Amino acid sequence: MAQKIAAMRQMFSELPETSTYSPVTDALQSAGQLDEQAIANVLKAFNTMPQSTKVFANPVLHHAKVDCAGADITLNIRSFGIRGVIQESEIVASGLAPAYVIFVGLFGRRPEKVQKGFDEEAVLRELINRKFYRARRVIREDTSGCQTLIEQVANFVETFPELGPELAIQHFSTLRKANRAKNRIPERGLNDERCEGRLLLQMIGTQMENVAVGATSAYMRGLLEKNANLTPEQLACQTNALITEEDNAGKTAFQTCYSLLLGHRANEVENKALERMGVIQTHHGSAGSNMVARYMATLHTPSVSDFLTAAHMNLDGDRHFGAIHDMTHFINALEQLPPEKREEAIRNEVLGGGIPTFGHPEIAAAGRVDEIQQDPRPAIYIEPILQAIDSGELTLDEKQKQRLSMVQRIYQLAFVEGVIKPGRENDPPLRLTPNTDFGGWAVQEALGIHELDRTLLTYIFRGFGWIMDAREQLQDRHIIRPVIPPDPQIIPTDSSDLTIPDLVVSTHNRLVQEDAFSPH
Repeated sequence: MAQKIAAMRQMFSELPETSTYSPVTDALQSAGQLDEQAIANVLKAFNTMPQSTKVFANPVLHHAKVDCAGADITLNIRSFGIRGVIQESEIVASGLAPAYVIFVGLFGRRPEKVQKGFDEEAVLRELINRKFYRARRVIREDTSGCQTLIEQVANFVETFPELGPELAIQHFSTLRKANRAKNRIPERGLNDERCEGRLLLQMIGTQMENVAVGATSAYMRGLLEKNANLTPEQLACQTNALITEEDNAGKTAFQTCYSLLLGHRANEVENKALERMGVIQTHHGSAGSNMVARYMATLHTPSVSDFLTAAHMNLDGDRHFGAIHDMTHFINALEQLPPEKREEAIRNEVLGGGIPTFGHPEIAAAGRVDEIQQDPRPAIYIEPILQAIDSGELTLDEKQKQRLSMVQRIYQLAFVEGVIKPGRENDPPLRLTPNTDFGGWAVQEALGIHELDRTLLTYIFRGFGWIMDAREQLQDRHIIRPVIPPDPQIIPTDSSDLTIPDLVVSTHNRLVQEDAFSPH
């Protein structure tokens, strides 16, 4: 047992290998050797740029042709990978579990099962589960006295039933800090002088407590929508009963969160769809919330709670994952229009550059030529939903069908047909490809997840991406947001696995057909 505990401590204290790739420094040295003073002078302006990250890489890896209203369009499909160890094709084809993917991101290698006498993936999974399931029994003080966390969340939701889970997470993060201060518990925060293992355990514990707060608040709000007369005591009791039932059934923390999000015990189809989407969202590279996480780690944030809260606030901003909320507002607005007016509204939105869940600020996801970059994640998310609809395992109600048909028509107008801008009638149409939020919105609409809760799944998994970034950032404080190519060691080169391009093409072919979200 002592040997096992020692091995576990060693595992959590292990840091991933740092990047040594510094192309600006290398180019400056080469310019000096070639006596290219003008080039060297330019490069000196960038000499403080750090070596690149080894956490993620998402270059174009695959190419596939699709038919867009008679035009042959080549999709340059971006890849998703963590530390050059696993790619999205393996995650999809092998159904890798969340703990496996998170382990790779945290430690830079695959988990082992034999050499250290225990299953490393299982150890991480059980830690995550334990932190989540224990959270509801944590006792803290608020303005009304001491209660368990689940009782405090029930009081909060009963008082503010119209708010989303992000507000509950922020509120109880502040309460956590206040309790530590009142009880004179020192805040060790994020800094490179801390024991790596203890810091990692604290970050995971804080993240999973936040996850528990957000997921239970979503479930409680759903209970209140069905019965506004429920008391906080009843909300806490019913929520605790579902969590206990899931725990006793051997469900992981993530699977219990799916049930809380859905408002009922998730079935196999729901678990598969939400787990695939969540795992793929574990790390999104240089997106805004990850930049904030890196910046906060660089500043040696005094509180782990603040580190996670700051990144979370950016997550629900008007860009990046705020696009999910934008899509909700847009669909709600389309519903108010007569059917014959909806296509004009969609075209105007595309022409105005504000169509939600399409385009990307950092990749060539828009263009008038015969090739365009494609984020594969919408197809990765949507494919299990289409399979479940075809097999009869998932049935949509009329409102869901109508709203998803609007989403499908947005896809057809924005990408398949494209739009012609005034004054450019002789040019090819402008086409935009959907981003990850398009798939995220469609999946959650099909599963009936409340509109207010549609960034929570991203938060649950992205939080571990922030922790990955923090660990790297404390090794090299200058990366912040990489604006130079990623470390070549983590860029995938093997494009022979056609799992992802085949899935992207098949999903595209389905979306160009009539009634894509009806059984085929």
